Amino acid sequence: MQAEYSESENVIRRLHEITQAYDKGFNVQMEALIRLGMERFKLDIGILARVEGDTYIVDKCVCPEHMPLKPGDEFEFGMTYCAVTCEADGVVAVEHVGQSDVLGTHPAYRQFGLESYIAVPIHIGGMTWGTLNFSSPAPYPREFKPKDVDALQLMASWIEVEMVRRRQEEQLRTLNAKLKEMASVDPLTNLMNRRAFMDLLERSLNQMQRCKSGGEAAVLLLDIDYFKSLNDNYGHLLGDKMLVEFANVMQRNLRSYDAVARYGGDEFIIWLGDTSREGIEAVCDRMMSGLNQSKAIDENVTVSIGIFHFRTRVAEQDWMAEFVQPEQIIDVMIAKADQALYQAKAAGRARYQFYSEGSVYLDTLS
Repeated sequence: MQAEYSESENVIRRLHEITQAYDKGFNVQMEALIRLGMERFKLDIGILARVEGDTYIVDKCVCPEHMPLKPGDEFEFGMTYCAVTCEADGVVAVEHVGQSDVLGTHPAYRQFGLESYIAVPIHIGGMTWGTLNFSSPAPYPREFKPKDVDALQLMASWIEVEMVRRRQEEQLRTLNAKLKEMASVDPLTNLMNRRAFMDLLERSLNQMQRCKSGGEAAVLLLDIDYFKSLNDNYGHLLGDKMLVEFANVMQRNLRSYDAVARYGGDEFIIWLGDTSREGIEAVCDRMMSGLNQSKAIDENVTVSIGIFHFRTRVAEQDWMAEFVQPEQIIDVMIAKADQALYQAKAAGRARYQFYSEGSVYLDTLS
């Protein structure tokens, strides 16, 4: 009795060591657990298998080198001993399958000739996920005992708890990613929202200021002309459709390293990095033309654009750069783009307007 207690105690100790080694990863833990089971039951093959419909899939396994079995291998579920285990919904342990009424006539015995077998179902969320099973072509030299069943059930319990924990962690990661996306994306247009754009603009300005050769870029403010009238005449649903359509027009006509965001209401903001005055004009022309082709309503829809175009100096000339922080000048840049937008509207709308005839140097804004 004392020997049996010590043997069971050893299994529990080993299992505790394996299950606490989270830093090694689940795959390493599972291989160690399977090897523990093979050692405990003195069997040649250890498998963690999942069941999907009528398919038995080897998820993880340890077996002799000469045996062609590997993770990902698939078998017809009904052709495996595990079909009996899942149907029994409990531990199935057979020392000599050829002499068993349960498995002796099973197709798996005729096909694979596995003489000894012990397995337990794995349940996840109240559903049968698969099995943990151990087997060998040779008959088991002794009788499976209650302590063997206890050891197998203990292993299965850890697997079930660990899989649930891993699933919950994955769900939490997915949820956190979704929440992060929701915090940075406008839900109507799927563009960046204002806060996310400000973060990007600050990073982009930091990068420009670190560039020793100097550069040029632009901030654009845009809104759809007479948008309130469109909403009043056609309803808010069509107004929302126009915003979504314009968002798509802008995205199609920007480069991968440009950025566009919904700034508020029918107003949008664009960052054009590394671009000349001619490049800015080409982008504006494409966006205005794209919106003019809208088929959402019969009226001709136009947009007004205010542009603040600026430069940074080469490193040896930009002695003020280290004293000018992006957050200090972002509001100024946007205010100047907004002034240009006001001028575009005052001049009759359906046009773009630069804040100044030439680009402004960034260090003059502080």
